[in-house]
Amino acid sequence: MKKTLLISLVVLSNFIFAQDNSWQEFSKEKIKKIDIDKTGSYKIENYTLDVTWDKKLSYSENIGYYGGIKKLTINKNNIEIQVLENLEDNIALGTINFNFYDYNLDGYLDFTLPINSRWLMYYIFNPQTNQFEHLEDWDYLRIQKIDKKNKLILSEPDGNAMEDNRKIYKINGLNIIENK
Repeated sequence: MKKTLLISLVVLSNFIFAQDNSWQEFSKEKIKKIDIDKTGSYKIENYTLDVTWDKKLSYSENIGYYGGIKKLTINKNNIEIQVLENLEDNIALGTINFNFYDYNLDGYLDFTLPINSRWLMYYIFNPQTNQFEHLEDWDYLRIQKIDKKNKLILSEPDGNAMEDNRKIYKINGLNIIENK
């Protein structure tokens, strides 16, 4: 009985989201990716990322030294706007994956960095300060669907097949607020 009810709820939930055609699968969005694993300059749209890579940025007793970005200088239209330091390769695979997308749907490019092999931290561009801000409210968000018209995000479930724990978030400027 519980299993039948659960399956019915999941099917109904998917049906409801399918009926509103403003929801789009996030996996089909054009996310720009840059994998950084060495010192150099990397271009994405009107930004240049000047990177100083350090192979021994961090140390773990399990794996020894692992690298990361010692210094990241972000230039917009060839003007320095921000410097970030000591961005660790949290997965310890020798590269840091940057994903660029307008996550808060304000017309400005934002980016994510991995927290671990599953979760991301978000850097949202603030046009008032002309810098990227790491906003912890966005951290650990995995996006399944996006509604650009209503500025809504549907999170991916946490992987538990017995429970639909997806959440809907409203984007409000730089912030994200869980709809209750």
